[in-house]
Amino acid sequence: MRKGIEYWHFAKTRASYSTHSSHLKASNRLKAQIAHLSRPAAACSSMCPQTVTKARELLNSISPLPKVLVLDLDYTIWPFWCEMHTVNDTPTLYPQADAIIDACRERNIIIAAASRTPTPEVASAFMQRLGLDKKFDNIQLIPARDGLDAYSSQKDMCHLPNIKIATGCSYADMLFLDDELGNVAKVSRLGVCSVLVPTNVGLCLKTFKQGLQLYAAEHQ
Repeated sequence: MRKGIEYWHFAKTRASYSTHSSHLKASNRLKAQIAHLSRPAAACSSMCPQTVTKARELLNSISPLPKVLVLDLDYTIWPFWCEMHTVNDTPTLYPQADAIIDACRERNIIIAAASRTPTPEVASAFMQRLGLDKKFDNIQLIPARDGLDAYSSQKDMCHLPNIKIATGCSYADMLFLDDELGNVAKVSRLGVCSVLVPTNVGLCLKTFKQGLQLYAAEHQ
């Protein structure tokens, strides 16, 4: 399995907040996920022993488990857009994200990142600062050619195929978490179990449990 960070620099524009209007076209299934995960996550340090223990318990209680966990970055593992920051800023994760990632690593689940941020240099710097570059087995930081446009560098056409090649795992072996409905819909059509992550909770135990349960149900 090849380990590394891949990203390309294109002419960038600041991502427009209006991009998220496309979320109105969500399917009923994805809307139900929003309602299911609408309550804020409980405050807890990312490495709180209780969070780590609960993540381990989830992994022990659900079968089969995915071989690969593919995570978006912005508003999935951290609560911001990278393009709103510089490489000199200090990043933070969602409270329970790091513990969940560590628990997956203990079970030898491959961790991969799939991000379309228009500032991959900021994302890369933040991952190094947080020690995530050592925890992720493959990092795909491939920005859209023109910010978050709807045509270039789509995750189903670029990021996930690269992860499939790098890990040697099939799409059916993957669990994908992302906060954008469009990405979830497109990647799910590859045969990847895909779960929407509401931005008010990010990668938390509740989101993680939903993803594991959905993956297990699809592989019975």
